[in-house]
Amino acid sequence: MEEKSKMIVLPCDCKCCMFVIEKTAWEDGEINYNISIQDSSYDHNYNTLWGRIKRAIKALSGKPIYFNDLFIEGEETFHKLVLDMEELEKFKYD
Repeated sequence: MEEKSKMIVLPCDCKCCMFVIEKTAWEDGEINYNISIQDSSYDHNYNTLWGRIKRAIKALSGKPIYFNDLFIEGEETFHKLVLDMEELEKFKYD
């Protein structure tokens, strides 16, 4: 079966990661989305033994664990992301 894909890539303002949304439209009309935050650089101190213990304690105590986040400064970039997402929503297999 054939497919067509379209992707939005938004790099973090500090260039440490990218926010990626990929839409795949199949010829039978099925739609799939893959949404991820992809590392561009890796914080080596975060994966130490102490870092792993801290994350385990947070998980056991019910606190949120942040592996990565995306920083966007200002309104313009966010508004562009929203417009790009609206355009991606309309993307179809034609």
